[in-house]
Amino acid sequence: MRRSKTLLAGAAAAAALLVSGCGAGQIAETAEKVAAVPGASGDVTTEDGILSVRNAVVVYDSPEGYEAGGNAPLDVRIFNDTQRTVTVTITVASEDAGSVALAGGAEEEEASPSPSPSESASPTASASPSASASPSASPSPTARPARPASIEIAAGEFAVLTEAAGEYLRLVDLKQPLKPGMNVDLVFDFGGGQTLPLSVPVGIPLSPAAREHAEVSEEEH
Repeated sequence: MRRSKTLLAGAAAAAALLVSGCGAGQIAETAEKVAAVPGASGDVTTEDGILSVRNAVVVYDSPEGYEAGGNAPLDVRIFNDTQRTVTVTITVASEDAGSVALAGGAEEEEASPSPSPSESASPTASASPSASASPSASPSPTARPARPASIEIAAGEFAVLTEAAGEYLRLVDLKQPLKPGMNVDLVFDFGGGQTLPLSVPVGIPLSPAAREHAEVSEEEH
């Protein structure tokens, strides 16, 4: 009888070891999950709430990226979970770009240039060869100055700054080529000494690029 109890106790101990061994070394499924949208995120905790930046990323352009001297759009989402209106100013903290500008929106819509009254056609002006040949008769478009990268967000509100939303941030005058795998250091200044530095990566494509099929000549067969 004593031997039977000993065997039962040994079997129970072995079963316990097997159960514990199955769980040992395993990582929870949630620990392996990564964000669906690659990008930089961060929070600033204040006395009346939290200021957040989510999924800040340089928009993917191509495997070659952006050339030096060009511009690059950004995707950024800013949340103001405080009890006050904040004005967020974004600046470049590295030598990758000259500055950050606010692009898009109603203020940047290019209005078609209209001729001045002196350039408008009249019966006498249309008949005059000198009037039609005058260089001043064709208006030239004027370049719009870049707007400062500053946006006001009301308490409890958020701002989606993407090209699809209409208003977005843009890196201006890149000092060097910007390719996938590289980062740009930005600083989000919420005022009152509350800043959030972020290293913003260049985005990656959501789907792999299509491969070019090599053409096989008949001589190779």
